[in-house]
Amino acid sequence: MPVIEEKIILEKSHENEEMYLKAIWLLEEAGVKPIHASDAARLLKISLPSATEMLGRMEAKKLVSYGGREGITLMPAGRKTAEKIVRNLRLTELLFRDVLKIDYRSDSVCRLEHAITDEVAEAIRKLLGNPRECPHGKIIPRV
Repeated sequence: MPVIEEKIILEKSHENEEMYLKAIWLLEEAGVKPIHASDAARLLKISLPSATEMLGRMEAKKLVSYGGREGITLMPAGRKTAEKIVRNLRLTELLFRDVLKIDYRSDSVCRLEHAITDEVAEAIRKLLGNPRECPHGKIIPRV
């Protein structure tokens, strides 16, 4: 049984990292410069100490560069993951709105964005007619 629990913990940790990377991407896209841990914490609705701790772990994994007052920068591996998550989010929003005809602002969109593989994302993109923008008018990254 411990192996199963360990896998669940690892999956949750990976999803948490993706949420941070997505938040940093969205802050960057909104023109926030420099991006501070407090910006990410506010967007993610978590405490500043929790954000600081996670950013330190992510820096050790070379997903971000975290220089305190200098701000947070996505490193190449982190940028690639953030780009995929934002792509998945925006494609899923369109899928919910245009195909499934359900609320694209629901929590289900956020949960699903972490499970979509590149193959599934490409199939959704084709199904939707290769959209360029999400329902909010934001560009859908091409990974």
